[in-house]
Amino acid sequence: MTPAYHGLMAIVSARLADWLDRELRAFWSAHGEDPSTGLRRVAEEWWAMQRFPGIEFRDGPSGRRASLREGPDVWEVAMVAQAYPGDLEGLSEHFGGLIPRDALTEALAYAEHFKHEIGDWIAENERVGRDLVARAKR
Repeated sequence: MTPAYHGLMAIVSARLADWLDRELRAFWSAHGEDPSTGLRRVAEEWWAMQRFPGIEFRDGPSGRRASLREGPDVWEVAMVAQAYPGDLEGLSEHFGGLIPRDALTEALAYAEHFKHEIGDWIAENERVGRDLVARAKR
């Protein structure tokens, strides 16, 4: 899921070595992205990893998503946190104490900054859950 862009966007141009241009274009093409979309995603992910150092990005069958390093996806932390409003201790206990509290705090900060993206992931998870329940009842 690609985050929604609101407001104005700056146009930036850059010179790249020929080999890097070829590699990036091949990668983006293989992933269904044009250079503008691919470069915007790369820049946004770089910024996010600088601002939230415990966050990384993973590809998977459902798409590319923000995750805690060696932990769950950010949307999963945010979804579970809805059951523990303002209760970091309860959230930590939910994950068996296996995820450091600072990592949970960072995931929640990322989720707050990228509300639309994380909300889309949670909504999709809920939709799939409803579909599975409906199929089981048939």
